[in-house]
Amino acid sequence: MKHFLTEQQVDSFRLNGFLVVEDVLTDDEVAILAARTDLIASGKATHVPNTSIQLEPVFRTGERQIENQVMSVRKLYTLAVHDDVMWSFATHIKIVDIVADLLETDHIKMYTDQLFMKSPETGSEQPWHQDSASWLDLFPMDLVSAWIAIDEATTENGCLNFAVGTHRWGMMNKQQIQTQVPQLGQEPWPIVPVPLKPGSISFHHSLVLHRSGANVSKQRRRGYAVHYMRATTIKDESVKGAPKLPPFRQVRGHSFSGCV
Repeated sequence: MKHFLTEQQVDSFRLNGFLVVEDVLTDDEVAILAARTDLIASGKATHVPNTSIQLEPVFRTGERQIENQVMSVRKLYTLAVHDDVMWSFATHIKIVDIVADLLETDHIKMYTDQLFMKSPETGSEQPWHQDSASWLDLFPMDLVSAWIAIDEATTENGCLNFAVGTHRWGMMNKQQIQTQVPQLGQEPWPIVPVPLKPGSISFHHSLVLHRSGANVSKQRRRGYAVHYMRATTIKDESVKGAPKLPPFRQVRGHSFSGCV
């Protein structure tokens, strides 16, 4: 039994490595999420540590002076473990129902969350990558990310692009990805840009190759990404270089001994 998705939608995700679901959040919910985003980015949410705020490279290096703190931020991360409003979106019943259908389990934990700001002019690109490349200590490598559009995401302001089916290639290092990039955009690995309306969500597999371009428009492109895993996922403590994160929080169902 599926909570939200059809079998065809789940099959599409398994084949392509991503799935778009329109109008998951209401306009009012998007407005709440947007306001909380800017509050945290401003540095005025004192319950969220400053270590959760990362500026765009041009501001970190001093190439450009900060005139507006919010518009200078590149990324916010590990928010939901500190902020109840962000946690309410990470555990939103519609979102978690979709994730449960894609992971085929009701025992789910949040790995972490990130909020990408992508301001006009200074919002930098993100090259082709796999999320699991940063999460090398988690097995199996089949986490699901929910990327929630706060603003309209367009090709001009840096919407996500997915390389269809590349989650089936398995884990690759940076050099291996670079050797495969020339194949992307050709059959059978088309590149699909995914523009989104506010409140719509793209869900993607942690091994699918994806990227986003720089923001060359005058419009913001904020997107909140929450990364989910089965509660039966194993964390290999011997793996070096994996992110140091707060304890994983239960989103739904039960925890299991020896697992995350």
